[in-house]
Amino acid sequence: MTVTLKGFLADTWWYAMTSRLSDEDFKRLTELRATQGYSAAQVVVGIPPETTPDNPNAASPAGPAWTWSGEFNDQYLQFARDRILKMNESGLAAIIYGAWGQQIRWLGIEPMIAWWQKVIDFTSDLEVIYCLTGESNHHLGVGDQKIFRLKWSNAYRMGEQLRTRPGFRRIAHRLFQRSKIQENRRQAWSQVLEQLTKLTEIPFVIHPSPGETGFDCVENPHLLAANTGQTGHSEASRGQLYQLPLQHYATHDIIDRGFINLEPWYEGILNGFYGPDQLYAYWVSILAGADSYCYGAHGIWNIGDGGFLNHWGSQTFEQAIALDTPRLIGLSHQLIKLHLGQPGKVNFVEDNEELISITRKLTSVVFTYIPDIKRISWLPAGRIWLPMEGRFADDPPRNGQVVVID
Repeated sequence: MTVTLKGFLADTWWYAMTSRLSDEDFKRLTELRATQGYSAAQVVVGIPPETTPDNPNAASPAGPAWTWSGEFNDQYLQFARDRILKMNESGLAAIIYGAWGQQIRWLGIEPMIAWWQKVIDFTSDLEVIYCLTGESNHHLGVGDQKIFRLKWSNAYRMGEQLRTRPGFRRIAHRLFQRSKIQENRRQAWSQVLEQLTKLTEIPFVIHPSPGETGFDCVENPHLLAANTGQTGHSEASRGQLYQLPLQHYATHDIIDRGFINLEPWYEGILNGFYGPDQLYAYWVSILAGADSYCYGAHGIWNIGDGGFLNHWGSQTFEQAIALDTPRLIGLSHQLIKLHLGQPGKVNFVEDNEELISITRKLTSVVFTYIPDIKRISWLPAGRIWLPMEGRFADDPPRNGQVVVID
């Protein structure tokens, strides 16, 4: 089946193909998201992030996807196929991640191609989209990550005073090492992508780390069906939620290949980013031109129990599945999904780097999102939608989020 990249609303279930998610909870989650207006979910058919093949959290009832020695598990793939089929029957497509970035170093290029061939063999007749890898440059493995926030060119331009300081040569050497490792990783995933796109017409995307886009992660971005980003899980990324899609359309003259943020803020991650932040992320991303939207909740992505991966937060699966935000996002999505992927003019107003409003003018309708109505002196004409309540209002509220539709 062919699934379009334009207009989907996805949830994020990295551990959905493991024993962490019981059959009962898988059915409950699938049916809930379908009724809330979701049309897809991101899943890993392989070894999930932050784990290894020998970690029991990576295994399905049939065992892990593959072993350290590179033995592939067809029973695991059959289990994953059965779950994806059930997703399809409920109206959800699967956005399949076949690996995580560092795993190409674990397996090697040719075995990774062979693994993906298996994934395609088991799933290509289903309603799926393929994501080559999650965080393609994850765990590059050289030194202190804080050092590498500087690029080599920037470090060189910092002047003689810095270059003569003790330790600079060591830092520069590490920067050079990281650059070479990153280039090797980019080349490796590019080779995998080239081979896989010959095997299927199902669209491929790639999931980048923060600070880069999908087109940056491979040497053959023309083989990707859309550009992608990950704004990550910090308050510092607030502006990137709308700036990344705007930058994509300003940089790439490619009408048929849009932009999707595959990993914005997760609700409840680091014990924050709850309802208002989630609706903010949705509306600014979509109005800035994102073709589709991916929601995520801590406790859902990891099937959390309060202990597993709790360095990201304490929210559990039961707490996350009870959140009302996914329903509210689904209601907002119903208002605009038919317009996604259409060209439109975007205007936004900022005050000291704080977003005051963002407007997207389409052929027959104009959407204006205002994060806090208290911050504006006038309100555009049109129907008033309250994102945090999921309803239209006759009169504007005194404060809070509003969308005006004209």
